[in-house]
Amino acid sequence: MTTHTTLVSAIALFCAAGAAEAGPLTAYCPMSEDDCASVLAAFTADTGFEANFVRIGAGEIVARIRAEKDNPQAGLWLAGAADNFIQAAEEGLLAPHKAKGIEGVEARYTDKGDFWTPISLSPLVFAYSQEVLDEAGAPAPTSWKSFADPVYAQNVALAHAAASGTAYVALATMVQLYGEDEAFQIMKDIDKNVVQYTRSGTAPSRMAANGEVGLSIAFTQDVEAALKQGYPLSYAFPEEGTGFEVNAAAAIAGAPEDQATAAIAFLDWVLTEKGQAAMGATFRGPMIAGYKNPEAQIDLTNVKLIDYDFAWAGENRARLLERYENEVRHKADAQ
Repeated sequence: MTTHTTLVSAIALFCAAGAAEAGPLTAYCPMSEDDCASVLAAFTADTGFEANFVRIGAGEIVARIRAEKDNPQAGLWLAGAADNFIQAAEEGLLAPHKAKGIEGVEARYTDKGDFWTPISLSPLVFAYSQEVLDEAGAPAPTSWKSFADPVYAQNVALAHAAASGTAYVALATMVQLYGEDEAFQIMKDIDKNVVQYTRSGTAPSRMAANGEVGLSIAFTQDVEAALKQGYPLSYAFPEEGTGFEVNAAAAIAGAPEDQATAAIAFLDWVLTEKGQAAMGATFRGPMIAGYKNPEAQIDLTNVKLIDYDFAWAGENRARLLERYENEVRHKADAQ
């Protein structure tokens, strides 16, 4: 995936205390360019801190921060599944900070060590092109096992779990639903139907929206974005229940002082009313009750969520990804 760097807005007329002294914050961000930009623009407007971002897949951010450990190039990791952050914290790559407002978040969504801050909640959903499935004589998907049905041969696009947070949450969800050995057998069967693995978690649902493939997996915000743009994308939640992403943010350990200051300011801002509204505007569910995007088309009220153990997913991430690459598909195959 091409890495893009985008500068987000100018210094506000009246800067928050300390903002004028701090240099521009660089954030590594796996959300869409529009979403990264809009959240950081809201942060700048409200606090006066300048911010730019580098858009990169969630699974690749860990590798990037690890490679830069002795000379960090960014101060903030903005967005991505909490399990990625858990792995990074275990490697000493994150700087702990107890964010203001964290007491308003359910304890099960928080990190006891305060190495990362939960910022939103997103369920996984099946995204599909009804037109493409009709042409193939294939039914709409109802189960995680549907993806392995030969009726979807060469009609599935998925992100690679080692490169994409979306895909890793799907992998961990299936392991928690079926047990590890059965889940990996299902994924091997699904692999026979996959026409392309992508490095970006949003790319497969875009392919379905464009009629390039029939079936994909996405987070609900990606489907919402496609629907808002007028694409004829259909969606369904799995009958067994779906996993979800606790979307997080964290300060990067060892970042230059000015960047570290701005990163802490972001973590203290993101759980405020304005911060949650900025996240909600990207169609991600709020961590603190009270905000709802009036433009949202997917009703999350009655979605069946599994008891997704994201702490376990984070602790077992490296092991599961190694098995995935050895038994299902190597990361080098992702485009």
